[in-house]
Amino acid sequence: MPLVMIAIMIGAMVIPPFLGHAGSSLIGSRIYAQSIGSQYAGDAGAEHAIWNLTNGGIADSIPGAGDTVSYSLPESINGLTTNVKISNCWETIAWDDFNSGGWTGGSGWSDNWTHSGYSSVTASGAPYEGAYHLLLQSNTGYVKRSVDLSKQVSARIRFRAKVDLFESGDNSTCLVSSNGASWTTVYTWTFDVSDNTYHYYDIDLTSYSFTNTFWIAFQANMNSTGDYFYVDDLDIAWVVGSFKDIASDNFESGGWAGGSGWSDNWTHSGASSVTTSGAPYQGTYHLLLQSSDGNVRRPLDLSEQGVVHLQLWAKVNSFEGSENARARISSNGVDWTTVYTWDNDDDDNQYHFYEIDLTPYTLTDRFWIRFVANMSQTTDYFYVDNIAIESLHGYAITVTAGDRTIKVAVNTDDGLVTVLYWYIL
Repeated sequence: MPLVMIAIMIGAMVIPPFLGHAGSSLIGSRIYAQSIGSQYAGDAGAEHAIWNLTNGGIADSIPGAGDTVSYSLPESINGLTTNVKISNCWETIAWDDFNSGGWTGGSGWSDNWTHSGYSSVTASGAPYEGAYHLLLQSNTGYVKRSVDLSKQVSARIRFRAKVDLFESGDNSTCLVSSNGASWTTVYTWTFDVSDNTYHYYDIDLTSYSFTNTFWIAFQANMNSTGDYFYVDDLDIAWVVGSFKDIASDNFESGGWAGGSGWSDNWTHSGASSVTTSGAPYQGTYHLLLQSSDGNVRRPLDLSEQGVVHLQLWAKVNSFEGSENARARISSNGVDWTTVYTWDNDDDDNQYHFYEIDLTPYTLTDRFWIRFVANMSQTTDYFYVDNIAIESLHGYAITVTAGDRTIKVAVNTDDGLVTVLYWYIL
C-alpha cells in the first residue's frame, strides 16, 4: 500500500506538466505546419511564374521596364490562395508624381504626406512632368511619408529634383528613418547645384533596416522663401536583373557599319575616321575625331529598356587650352544633351574606361549616341574604342500565400533561366 501511494503521488506531479508540454508541442507543430504549407504554396507560385515567363507567353504582356502583371493560381494550394506579381526589371513599391495636386496622391504608401512649414504641391516653377510638383522653401519646408518595406529584400528611391536661387549656406536634404525617430541624411543639395534644372537621383536604401513603417522625408534649410527646392516623379522600387549588351561596336569592321544592335550605321562628318593609327585599345581599328568638326552619331531602339548604361574606352592626345570632345545623347535627334566632356586634363594619350548612366533620359525607339570634336586643329586627337550599350534585364517575382512572401529575381535571356536570388520572408 505505501508503494502504491507513492506511485500515485509521483504521477500526480509528473502527468499534468507532461500533458501541458504535449499540448504546447501540438500547437507548435500545427503553427509550423501552417507556415510550411504557406511556404510550399509560395514556392509553387514562384515556379508557376517562371514557367509563365518562359513558356506561358506572359513576358509578351510586360515588354517594357516597369510593366507589371498580377494573377492568382487557378487552384488553392494547401487550402491557400496564391497571388503572383511579375514585373519587368523593377517592381514599383510606392510612387507619387504629385499630379493629384495635393498630399494624398500616388499609391503603395502607408499614409498620406505629412507636411509643415513652407511646403506645397504647386503648378508653378515648371514641373518635370505633368501639372504639379513638390516645393519646399525657407528653413521650415518639410514633408515625410511612410511605406511598408518589411517584406522587401532591397529597395531604391528614385526621383527628379531641382534647386533654384540657393546661396552659400543654403541646403536641402533627403532623409530616411526605420522608426520615425532616428533619421539619416542620404542626400544633400547645396548652392553648387542651383541651376533650376531637374536632375535624376537614384538612392539605394538596402543598407537601412526595412520596417513596416519606413519613412522618407525632404527638408528645407534655406534662408528665405525666395529659395526653392522641387521634387517630382518619385518612386520606391525593387530593381532586379543583370546587365546585357544590346548594342556594341569595336570598330573592327574598319568602317561605319560594324557592330550589332543598332538601328542604322554611323553618320559621320568632318575630320572623323575609323583608323588603325594611334594604337587602338583592342584589335586593329578604333574611332578617331580631329579638329573642330569631327562628328559621328548612331541610333538604337531603347524604347523597351529601363536601366541603360553607355560603356566605352576613350583617350585624348595633344589637347591644349579649352579644347574638348563630348559624348552627347538625344531622344529625338534634334535636342542634344552632353553627358560627358573630355578636356586638356584628360590628355595623357592613354585609354581609360568610362561608364555613363543613360537611365535619366527619355529612352525612345530612335535614341542617338553622338561624339563631337571641339579642338582647334587636325593634330588634336580624340579616340574611342569598344563601345557597348548595356541594359538591365530581369524579372521581379513576388508571391504571397498565407503568412509567407516569396521574392524571386530571374533572368531569362536567350531562353535560359538564371535565378539571381530567391528569398522567403
